[in-house]
Amino acid sequence: MIDYDHLTSLVEVLGKETMNKIRVEFVDDSTEKMTLLLAAWEAQNNYDIREISHSLKSASLNMAMKDFAAQCQQMESPAEPQSQAERQAIMDSLPALHQASLAELEAYFLAN
Repeated sequence: MIDYDHLTSLVEVLGKETMNKIRVEFVDDSTEKMTLLLAAWEAQNNYDIREISHSLKSASLNMAMKDFAAQCQQMESPAEPQSQAERQAIMDSLPALHQASLAELEAYFLAN
């Protein structure tokens, strides 16, 4: 779920304390955006789905959350046409993947 090489590089460049502060801000921001994304999905607001997914993807890549970012990218701009059922499956799994990724990220900072 986490790209540990990328995360370790960030910690080496920015310092653990700075990266942990960024992580805490990211947790709050991404949690809020997940709520907005779920609401946009419920309303089938494709513009907001794309915009919020893009924001989550970019921020998640910056935090080395590669699997979550990949799923957000699927919602932002599918590489191939997806059925509504496939998009629904991604949306159904996204909150759990988000939480699991955040937990893995937190565990990294607690252990290092």
